[in-house]
Amino acid sequence: MADKREKPVKRSEQLKERRLKIVEAAAKLFIEKGFHQAGMRDIAGEAGISLGNLYNHFKGKYEIIAAISELEADGLTPLLEKLLQAEPGDFGALKEFATAYYQLNAEPAYAALAAEITAEVFRNPSIANDFLETRHRVISAVARHLPADLPHPSVTAGLIVDLIEGAGVNAIGQKKAQQTLLYSTMLEFLGRAIGPDRNR
Repeated sequence: MADKREKPVKRSEQLKERRLKIVEAAAKLFIEKGFHQAGMRDIAGEAGISLGNLYNHFKGKYEIIAAISELEADGLTPLLEKLLQAEPGDFGALKEFATAYYQLNAEPAYAALAAEITAEVFRNPSIANDFLETRHRVISAVARHLPADLPHPSVTAGLIVDLIEGAGVNAIGQKKAQQTLLYSTMLEFLGRAIGPDRNR
């Protein structure tokens, strides 16, 4: 009886592992070649499975990039949970988030993949929905820590997210000194704009 229960669980885990392997292989190729240059046959080869097996898991590349988008959203969850667990208005927690999110966006592979996903957002409504949902989660978490007297907190939080992402992407390929300057200037700007000493 126990064996019969274990088999479906084991098969389910194997399917999840195989899908993850496919998604990771596809992400690697999308980074190296770009979304449109990497074909399903390329992905199957990189994942070490047959083309038919690949189509058993994903109907096409759009389903794969949607899965990558979901994984990206899941990867942000620990950062957002930490921010949400802090007391509202905690600028220290916001700075910690800004640091972690900046570092994430400064990773070349992450930035390249994010660019591919963003490009597909304009072509695929289902990916757009996932993308916008993730962005809304990030903006809402940041907005909780803005000064209470700031008008339009969601708009301000969106601009702050843009600043952090942009600073991270701009740091890619720069010399260490320039990266340090970008990071410190970003934090200084946030402190002056929304920190506890902003009105001084």
